[in-house]
Amino acid sequence: MLKDFNSLRCLAHGAALGAVLGAVLGAMPLAAGAAEEAILSEAQIDWAAAEASAVATATAEAALTEAFLALPASAEPTGLPVMLFGAVADLPEPGFVSQGSAYVAYYAQDDIQLSISGSKAVVQAGDALVLHHAPSAWESIGTGADYSLSRFGAYYTLRITCDAPTTDTRCTEPDYLTGLAQSLFVVKGQANAM
Repeated sequence: MLKDFNSLRCLAHGAALGAVLGAVLGAMPLAAGAAEEAILSEAQIDWAAAEASAVATATAEAALTEAFLALPASAEPTGLPVMLFGAVADLPEPGFVSQGSAYVAYYAQDDIQLSISGSKAVVQAGDALVLHHAPSAWESIGTGADYSLSRFGAYYTLRITCDAPTTDTRCTEPDYLTGLAQSLFVVKGQANAM
C-alpha cells in the first residue's frame, strides 16, 4: 500500500523548489547589522505517527494511493511523509517532484491551480527576521492563498492560485484551503531517503 516507509513493514513526488530555495536563501547571511544569522535546520520526523496515519486512511484512499504510486516520479525517495489531497477533494491526478528532503504535488483545474509542498527543513531566524504582522495558517498571496501547517515534524504549504484571484472565494477566503488541509493523507515516505 505505502511505498517505502521501510516498506511500511509490508503494510496494508514549482512550490517545493521554491520552498527549498527560500529556505536556502533565508539561511544565507542577512543584511549587515542583523543581530543574528538565520539558520536552516532539519526536522525530526515522527515516522510512527506518519505510519499510523497512513494505516488509518489506507482503505478510504486506496484508489488515489494506487494511482499515485503508478506515477514514475513517485519512485523517487522522499525523506518525509508525502501527503496528498484525499478523494473528498475531487481533484485530478497530481504531478509530482521529489528532491529527497522536499517535494511538491501539483494539480491543475480549469480555473485554479493547487499544490502541496512539503519539507523537512525550516529556517530558524531568531531575531534576524522582523515580522510586520502576526503569522497565521492562511495567508493571501495576491494571486491566491497559502495555508501552512506542520505534521509529523515536517512542514507543509498548500497553495492555490486562481484565474480570478480577487473574486473567487476559494482564493479570498480560508474555507477552501482549510477543507483541503483536512483531506490530507499520507501516501509514502522514507526515513532514509537522503
